[in-house]
Amino acid sequence: MAEEERTREYSEESVKLFVGQVPKLMTEQQLLDMFKEFAVIDQVNIIKDKTTRASRGCSFLICPSREEADKAITACHNKQTLPGASSPLQVKYADGELERLEHKLFVGMLPKNVSDPEVSSLFSEYGTITDLQILRGSQQTSRGYAFLKYEKKEQAVAAVEALNGKHTMEGATVPLVVKWADTERERQARRAQKALSQASNASNSGQHPSLSMGYMTPYNGYAYQTPGTYGLMQYRQPSVQNMVPSINQGGTPCGVAPGTTQRNYAMSPGSYLASAYTAAQGLQYPTRYPGGITGYLPPYTANRHSAESSSASSNTGGQVEGCQNFILRLSNTC
Repeated sequence: MAEEERTREYSEESVKLFVGQVPKLMTEQQLLDMFKEFAVIDQVNIIKDKTTRASRGCSFLICPSREEADKAITACHNKQTLPGASSPLQVKYADGELERLEHKLFVGMLPKNVSDPEVSSLFSEYGTITDLQILRGSQQTSRGYAFLKYEKKEQAVAAVEALNGKHTMEGATVPLVVKWADTERERQARRAQKALSQASNASNSGQHPSLSMGYMTPYNGYAYQTPGTYGLMQYRQPSVQNMVPSINQGGTPCGVAPGTTQRNYAMSPGSYLASAYTAAQGLQYPTRYPGGITGYLPPYTANRHSAESSSASSNTGGQVEGCQNFILRLSNTC
């Protein structure tokens, strides 16, 4: 008999409520008796575990009308704490009930310049509209969709059948989309699916999530790059030999066999790609000379290098004299 009551059909006016924070030892009859003090209740169904058949601490109520459902919500929601429960009762409409009771429709593919009277005039042909909301952007132009509510379900059904995919408003290029508004659970499921799809697309593209967002750390493992660069580039560091001014390579150091051809590298600092760091004044570059002598060259700067290169190209005698003095100092060291 009890099973027959559970499966019997209720009228369209019946309302389903969700009740949370129900003590797990409480029976359906006890819960029914408690709620009957505040409203008319047709049925109570405690939600149970499928395996153990133990109460999960929540239940559904069936009320004969929305008026009775509102009475139960007003009297008990966050106001009644039952013995054995840690928090007050949570009483609210079950998922999808409000949309069903309010006969709420979603309307899509509206033109950007549509007005409230235009939409209201079109949909009023099928019944009494109790609420209309056209979503608009910052410039007060339509975002292309709206929500509206009818007084009766039959009116909403008639509007869906007459307009969905069959009517195109002035200023639009495609027919209207008219359907029942989604429930909160359906909206949450859609958001979760969208987030999952975005994560899957990023994984398939082989991009790191930070790259897909247009960000890259300044140091990428190759060499320093200033913020704002979005590619990988290896810096070709110049050899130490290329960085030695030509005036210091004109002679033959000790330990070098006679007749060995010496090569001069009169290169300006701007002819090679150097580090992004600013050069420090007076920086010395270590180098190794043939013959096992290790030492440091005189301080090198870009300005000095440029000036000496210019002088060497215009005054050969000065260069030779400088080289002879340099060789003489090396000979004394040896």
